[in-house]
Amino acid sequence: MASSLTSTKTTCYHCGEPCTGTVLQCEEKSFCCQGCLTVYEILAANQLCRYYTLDEKPGLTQQGTHINTYYDFLDDSSVQDKLIHFREGTQCHVKFIVPVMHCSSCIWLLENLCKINPGIQSSRVNFLEKEVSVIFDSAETSLKEVVILLKKIGYEPNLSFEDLQHRSDKKINRVQIYKIAIAGFCFGNIMMLSLPDYFAGGRFLNDQTLNLVFNYLSLALSLPVFFYCARESWVSSWQYLKQRKLNIDQPIALAIIIAFGVSIWQIVINNRMGYLDSMSGIVFFMLLGRFFQNRSYNYLSFRRSVSSYLPIAVNQWLDGKEHNRPLTDIQIGDEILIRQQEIVPTDAVLMGDEAWFDYSFVTGESNWVKKHPNELIYAGAILKSGMVHLTVAKHPSQSYITQLWNSQRNTKYKSNTLLTTEKINLYFSATVFLLGLFACGYWMMQGQVQTGFIALITVWIVACPCALLLSSTFTYGNMLTILTHNGLYIKNAAVLEKMRWVDALVFDKTGTLTRSGESEVDFVGRDMQPAEWQQIAALTRRSIHPLSKAITQWLSIPEHLPVEDYQSVDGQGISGVVQGQALRIGSAHWVGAEAFTGSRLTRVYIKIGNEIAGFFEIRNQYRKDIKSILKRLGSKFSLHLLSGDQDAEKKTLSEVFTRPEQMRFNQLPEDKTKYIQELQAQGKTVMMIGDGLNDATAFEQSDAGVAIIEQENNFLPACDVILLAPHIHQFNELMAYVGKAKTILISCFVLSLLYNIIGLSFAMQGLLTPVIAAILMPVSTVSIVGTSYLLSRYYARHYKLET
Repeated sequence: MASSLTSTKTTCYHCGEPCTGTVLQCEEKSFCCQGCLTVYEILAANQLCRYYTLDEKPGLTQQGTHINTYYDFLDDSSVQDKLIHFREGTQCHVKFIVPVMHCSSCIWLLENLCKINPGIQSSRVNFLEKEVSVIFDSAETSLKEVVILLKKIGYEPNLSFEDLQHRSDKKINRVQIYKIAIAGFCFGNIMMLSLPDYFAGGRFLNDQTLNLVFNYLSLALSLPVFFYCARESWVSSWQYLKQRKLNIDQPIALAIIIAFGVSIWQIVINNRMGYLDSMSGIVFFMLLGRFFQNRSYNYLSFRRSVSSYLPIAVNQWLDGKEHNRPLTDIQIGDEILIRQQEIVPTDAVLMGDEAWFDYSFVTGESNWVKKHPNELIYAGAILKSGMVHLTVAKHPSQSYITQLWNSQRNTKYKSNTLLTTEKINLYFSATVFLLGLFACGYWMMQGQVQTGFIALITVWIVACPCALLLSSTFTYGNMLTILTHNGLYIKNAAVLEKMRWVDALVFDKTGTLTRSGESEVDFVGRDMQPAEWQQIAALTRRSIHPLSKAITQWLSIPEHLPVEDYQSVDGQGISGVVQGQALRIGSAHWVGAEAFTGSRLTRVYIKIGNEIAGFFEIRNQYRKDIKSILKRLGSKFSLHLLSGDQDAEKKTLSEVFTRPEQMRFNQLPEDKTKYIQELQAQGKTVMMIGDGLNDATAFEQSDAGVAIIEQENNFLPACDVILLAPHIHQFNELMAYVGKAKTILISCFVLSLLYNIIGLSFAMQGLLTPVIAAILMPVSTVSIVGTSYLLSRYYARHYKLET
C-alpha cells in the first residue's frame, strides 16, 4: 500500500483532526500522522474499513503516540497472573478498561479484533463500563501483543491493577462538584449584581460608574462559568461535530455561546447587563441535573449489583462430615465437596482422584478438561464426573459467579440500545435546532429582535430527550431490583422485556412442583445386606437429582465409599462400581426391568450386578398450595407439564392440567425441547420452568427459562431466570408485576413527551426566560426518575411484594 507526502492543509481521514505541517497520502486519503495512517493500513489489510462507514471519522488521533519497550513488563508471569483471570491450556481470558471508547464504530472495531490478530479468539464490549473482554490463544499471541494491538488502533487500555480490581467502588466525581459549586457561586452573585439592571434599566442611583462596575464584575464572574464549568458541553459538542453528527449538547452549547456573546455586546455597546445571569444559570442547572442523573444511575446500579448476588451455598467437608454453608463463610484452605453438575464457586485445588470439568460456564463453549490431583480448578467450572473434594485457593466472590451467569452468551436476547439512543439523539437534536431557528426567525420578522433571541435560547435549552432515553433504564433497573428482593433473579433487562410477552408456561414436575428433601420413601424387594445399602448410598450421594437426594436422606448412611466409573444419564439414571460391585439405579428401562404403570408412586429401580434387587417407591410431597398457585396461573397462561418420571401421579395433576395433551411423562430432554418447539410454532411465547437438572436444552429453546432452586443449593443452571423455591407462592404476583413494566414505561414516556411539548410551546412564544428554561431542564429528569421510582414501588406494594 503506497503512501506519499503533501503539504496541503486538510482534515485527517481517520480522526478528523486538521492536518498541520506534512500530510500523509494513501489511496487518495489524507492522514495527519504516521499513527493514523498505520491504523488505516491495519484495518484495510484486514477488510475492516466498514469502521469508517459506521461513524464519520470515528478514529482517535495517533499524533504523539508510539510503541516502545514499555510493554515488556507484560511478559512477566506475575503481572500476567494479575491481569489474566482465567487460563486453561492455551486459552486465556483478560478484561481491559478502554476509556477512549466513544461510539458504535469503536464497539464494532473492538469486537472484530480476531480479524486483525488470529490469535484472538473473541472480544466483547461492555460500552457503559468502557470494558472489553478478550479471549486469546497464548500459543499464537501474547498478552503483550494484544495490548500493543489495542494501542496501535487507538484504544490504549488502562492497565492499573487497582482500577481493574476495585472498579465497583464508585466515588463522587470531585471535579463535577467543584464545577457545580463555582457555577452556583457565580450564578448567585451575577443574579444579585443584575438586579439594578432589571429594576432600574441600567441606571442604578443614576451612577454610570457604578453600573459599569456591576456589569464588568458580572462579566468577570461569568468567565469561569463559560470556559471551565461548561467545558463538558464544549468537548462533547466538538467531538460530535468532528464526526459531522448532532447531539443534544450542541443546542445547549450554542445557546450558552449566544447568551454570552449577546451579553458582551450589550455591556460594551449599550451598557446593559445582557443575559449573563441566564447563561450562568443554564450552566449551573445543567450541571445540577446531570449530577442528579449520574447519582441516581450509580445508586440504581449499586443496588442492582449488590442485591443480584445469587445466594450460593456450598457443601463444606469438616471433621469427616458434610455441612452446608453460605459461600461468604468459606475461607482459603477450607475443604469443599462438589457433585456432578455443580459449579466450582471459587478457584480451588483438586484433591483425591482425577476428574472431568466443563468450562462452558466461563468460555461460552463446551470445553471438557481432565484434571489431575493438586491441579488448580478455576471458578465457574462444572463438575462432569462423580464427586470430588477441593481445597479453596482463593477467597470466594459471589459477584464473580453472578457475573458469569449474567454474561452467558444467549442469542435469544439481542439489544441495540446504543444505536437506538444515538438515533433519538440525532433526530431530536436536529428538530430542536430547526424549531429554535424557526421561532427566532418568526419573531425577528415581526420586529421583535429580543423576543427572537429569547425564543432561540429557551427552545434550545428547555427541550430535553434525556427523559425519553432514561425511561427504560430507570424503569427496568428499579423493577429488577424489586424482583431480586422477592427471590426472582433475572439476568438483564432484555430478559425482563421478553417475559412480558409470555403466554404459555411449561412445568417440570420433580424438584419444581414437588419439594426437595421431603419425600416419603419405601423399598420393595429382596432382603439387602448392610454392605449393599452402603454401596447404594455411595452411588446416590454423588447425584444432585431430587430422587437421588430422597434416597440418600432415607438411607442416612454417613460413610462415604469411593465410586469408580460413575456415570449419569439425563432422564435415565446413574451407574458406577462400588467395592468392586457394579450398580445401576434409575428407570426401569435403565436397569432392564419391566415397567409397571399401575402405581401412583414414582419408582426408582436398583440393579446390583446382573440382578434386579428391587425398587424404591417415592411419594412426592408437593409444595404448599401448589395447586391453587397453578390454578391462578391457569387463568392467565396456557399451562403444560413435561416430566421425565412415570405417569404415576397423572390423576392427581389432572385437577390442574385439565387437558390430557397438556401432560406428558417419561420425557427425555430432547422430547421437552421438541414440545416447546411445537408450542412456539403455534405462535406461543414459552416460559420453561424446571429445576435445571435435565432442562438445559429446554431452557435454551424456550423464550425464557426459569430455574427453581432450593435456598441451600449451589447448582447454578444455564437459565435466564432463577426463582428461589421459598418464593414460588408469589410467582403469580411476580409475573403480574413484570407485566406492569409496559404501563410504567408508557407513563414515563407520556410525561416526558408532555414536558417537551408544553415547554417548547411556551419557549417558541418567547414566554420563558432563559433562567426558567434552565431550571426546567433538570426538573424533567427528576420527574422521570421520580415517576419510575414511585410507580415501580406502587405496583410492588399492590401485589404485596417486598420493596
